[in-house]
Amino acid sequence: MNEDKEQLFWGIWNEQEIASSYIAEYDSIPHLYGEYVMYQAEGQIIDLIAQNHNITCSELAEITKKTPSACSQIVRKLKDRGFVIQTRNEKNNRKYNLSLSDVGEKIYEERKHFTKNCQLIMMKMLDRFTEEELIHHIKVQQVINEAYAGDVIRSKEQLK
Repeated sequence: MNEDKEQLFWGIWNEQEIASSYIAEYDSIPHLYGEYVMYQAEGQIIDLIAQNHNITCSELAEITKKTPSACSQIVRKLKDRGFVIQTRNEKNNRKYNLSLSDVGEKIYEERKHFTKNCQLIMMKMLDRFTEEELIHHIKVQQVINEAYAGDVIRSKEQLK
């Protein structure tokens, strides 16, 4: 790799670090959806339940790449707040199907609206780039994501 290309690599690396810290900060702060305050992880579970009626905690864990215990804790909090309804699975007594209460549905709609606004803001900001530049960025990001996936796999293997 020549020196100019290496400098560009370090520029990408630094921008990814900045993006990662913003994402971590965003996920760590509570968000207001209508009159309800919740964390991003809770909102993600609300979204998944809305989109997958009668989903189970183990299915949520699989989709979110979280442990079943972590998903159960989030679901328990949402249930205690009246956002989620648990009903025993008729085919398997040890499993519970999840659905949203009326309040949970309201939060889901508020989150959709909030997310759509965020997306529109970003779209307006990205409008300064050509389609070709955006396609190029996607290709670069896909390779970066591939590298991150490899980091995850190697880190998990080291713990075995």
